[in-house]
Amino acid sequence: MVVKIITLTLLLTNFLSYSQTSLKDSLFSEAIHAHINTYKLAANNAYLNNNTGEVLFNQFVNQNLVNTYLDNFKAKNTNGALISINNYFKKPVILVTYASWCIRNDFEIASLNKLAKAHKRDIDFVVIFWDNKNTTRKKSKVFNKHINVLYIDERENLFSSEIKSMKHALGLSLVYYIDRNNKIIGIKKNDKSVFKTPSSLNSGYVQNSTDFINGLNTLLINDNNNREQVVFD
Repeated sequence: MVVKIITLTLLLTNFLSYSQTSLKDSLFSEAIHAHINTYKLAANNAYLNNNTGEVLFNQFVNQNLVNTYLDNFKAKNTNGALISINNYFKKPVILVTYASWCIRNDFEIASLNKLAKAHKRDIDFVVIFWDNKNTTRKKSKVFNKHINVLYIDERENLFSSEIKSMKHALGLSLVYYIDRNNKIIGIKKNDKSVFKTPSSLNSGYVQNSTDFINGLNTLLINDNNNREQVVFD
């Protein structure tokens, strides 16, 4: 056990030291390529030794990915039209990524739908499925009209390496908070536990709402055109 703790400490030290050479103000994909291998090594060992993967993830994001710029990657809407993300969305963006087989629970969708309806004038809400057109169209029905539902089907081979950076490096279910200049100001793992009882469903709804609100407030505070704090009843 002592050896494991020492090993983990050394990995954390090396990881944090290496992260000091972060590529702030660069493209997201460039920062991922520069640091992901070191991060994965530290994360794997952390998981095996002391389950500190979440801490490492947050450190990696905050030190290396926050303040980088989102690559202008492309996705398709449910009608099959190809959209360039940075060109199409001009407001600050809350971008949620899903795989259709691991879409989150009703409480998460409800909180996202409510926020999108209340703040559609200030924020573009985007959901991206890592899936095909037919599956995405079926899954999109749970989201209201204020949420832009897109999909990326890698089997079509239409997309660049930036897409692989976004999906394979960090995971399937993530929330990106992006300002109107395409700068990433936050990334959160979207991995809340499944709630089954009425009381826990309510707790899950509140927790997800709080998470989204915190990110939304940060976006608005950083936006020159709107600094109003969000109130979520």
